[in-house]
Amino acid sequence: MRRFFVLGALVGCATGIRMEAPVDADASAPRDGATGHGSDTGTNTQGSGSGSGTGTTAPTTLPLLLSEITLAPTGSEYIEIVNPTAFAVPLANLYLSDNGNYFKLPAGAPTLTSGDFLIKFPANDIVPAHGVITVALGSSAAFHTAFGADPTYSIADGNVTIVTSMSPSLTDSGEVVVLFQWDGTASVVHDVDLMIAGTPTSGNTIVSKSGYPQLTSSYKTDSNSIAAQVGAPSSGFSTKRIMLETGHETQTGGGNGYSGDDETSEATGMTWDSTFSAPTPGAVPAALLQ
Repeated sequence: MRRFFVLGALVGCATGIRMEAPVDADASAPRDGATGHGSDTGTNTQGSGSGSGTGTTAPTTLPLLLSEITLAPTGSEYIEIVNPTAFAVPLANLYLSDNGNYFKLPAGAPTLTSGDFLIKFPANDIVPAHGVITVALGSSAAFHTAFGADPTYSIADGNVTIVTSMSPSLTDSGEVVVLFQWDGTASVVHDVDLMIAGTPTSGNTIVSKSGYPQLTSSYKTDSNSIAAQVGAPSSGFSTKRIMLETGHETQTGGGNGYSGDDETSEATGMTWDSTFSAPTPGAVPAALLQ
């Protein structure tokens, strides 16, 4: 996930950009014209916008990372994704799920259990350079009440494509959360980042896809060594990424990740916190920026 190559110009051509408003933003201020955290600026006009990065090229790989997860209470549940690079990263063909069977999507939408979801991000949106996006499971109104700012996306409000959903919520004790890529035609998906937040039950954690045959292909072997956390953040607290993956997961090119990394091998005991604190939606974690 850390290897970068050149893509076409992104400056001024991204549409549907959604950027975080500052956490202490005036609640009465409109989101149109919001400035994203990081080195991009842009507008959000309910599905159209423009953005400019710090350069004219961007990586063709997907350096995005899960950066914060809040499991409870209801109305405050959200997942945050950070772009640690100096280039805007498109969200085209990217999905987010809290169900371990996400990898079966190419063969048809997987059957979910109560509270689970699988969503697809808008094709023309981007994560700005050195920026974050937040995905609220509840409504934008509930999120605003909890944090004084709007989320980038709300599953409840439907401003993402809901592939399949069962009244989405995050289990207080813990959940697997997966950011992944699928181009709509391939027989397999590619992991972008994966986290086991808290201490989930067996029904809420990862499902092994090692060697799993699907359509005209099969998945490669995962280590599945990623561990649950030592505990779950209490209601009103979140778990946060504190380090990048490099040096803390297998990145030899033979995995099911977008760049061949094995996202199931990350030593999240090193890269995520174990002492939980209050949520900070929209705050860019400086320690993760490149």
